[in-house]
Amino acid sequence: MHFFSSFDPGALGHHPSYEGHSEGYVHESLVAREEGSVHTGLSVNELAPGGRIDPHVHSFEESFYLLSGEALVTINGSGYHLVTGDYAVVKVGTPHAWRTMGTAPVRWLQMAAPQPKPIGAERDTFFLKDRSFPASAPHLDLKDLKGNLLGHFDAGQIPPVSLRPPSLTGLEGVFLKWLIDEEFGARHHRLLFIEYQPGVRLGLHDHTFEESYFILSGEVEGTMDGRTYIGKPGDVFWTGVGCVHGFANIGNQPVTWLETFAPQPPKENVFRFMAEWEKRAKELEG
Repeated sequence: MHFFSSFDPGALGHHPSYEGHSEGYVHESLVAREEGSVHTGLSVNELAPGGRIDPHVHSFEESFYLLSGEALVTINGSGYHLVTGDYAVVKVGTPHAWRTMGTAPVRWLQMAAPQPKPIGAERDTFFLKDRSFPASAPHLDLKDLKGNLLGHFDAGQIPPVSLRPPSLTGLEGVFLKWLIDEEFGARHHRLLFIEYQPGVRLGLHDHTFEESYFILSGEVEGTMDGRTYIGKPGDVFWTGVGCVHGFANIGNQPVTWLETFAPQPPKENVFRFMAEWEKRAKELEG
């Protein structure tokens, strides 16, 4: 099972769970139950200038990556002035809140796992009685995270090809930066930043987990369950468990995207490449 679509800013709308607890907040779901997903809750979120989301907690794990704008985000009582390229994971039951900084909207990609409940089902978002919120906070200091799980990475930090360490077999020409994983402190999902150089092609394979891919730049050919799609900035691919898929950079510029895994991968045999197993089959079967 798979899904392909595009983020439409015109589709951003109010989220019923936040009625009465936010101002200027809009949301567009990209991957959820409606798309066939079981584990992934992927969305684009935006706060208007002067907007806010009151302090709240979830019964799911949540991460976010700022795509544009600036925000004052509090996590577990500590405030951070965040900018484009900043990211964080908010663990289950951790209080957090948002406020726009500056005169421009702030927009972020958000991942939730386990997948949030549909509207009308059991509640999984709860708002605190205390709605107090600091008026200001320092910019993110990676040396002083106050015990929370935040980081920063943007395309300008991708090293030149000549300075990169050797790639894993099958991933030559692919730059991969783990942003959020088990070592970072997440327990239900991963978030990573990917770059494909022109001409790079990753062969057909599948996984025991779901993946989503939000394209940031460039043009990529994605093959999922035998069907081919062309992904451009703002497009989203989703592959379910067992979906055979592969990607190729068919343009003359690098392709970058944000990718999620849910649930977290097994410790062994993460990739199952079709070509490798066909080769082994010939050796086994003669």
